[in-house]
Amino acid sequence: MANYRPRTITMVAGSNASGTMVPFDIETSAWKMALLKGTALTPTGTAIASGAVAVWESTNPTSTAANHTTFTDSKGRYGVTVKANTALKIKFYGK
Repeated sequence: MANYRPRTITMVAGSNASGTMVPFDIETSAWKMALLKGTALTPTGTAIASGAVAVWESTNPTSTAANHTTFTDSKGRYGVTVKANTALKIKFYGK
């Protein structure tokens, strides 16, 4: 098999803790998984260091347990593997 390099798609989304959904359609391939990675920022643009990232793989309310959780590093960066072709809800939590 030749070397595999995934396509990169950049999403810029922001919400000031208002709960506003930011829809974004991504064309996927036949792969069943996708790597969701990014930088968690506050509304003022400061990195959320050592914060939590919760991901729900559905349109269910976020009052249920998240399907995936991970944490940000000192620069707010995070990464988590999720199912492809699935609606996602993402929440960031900081101190």
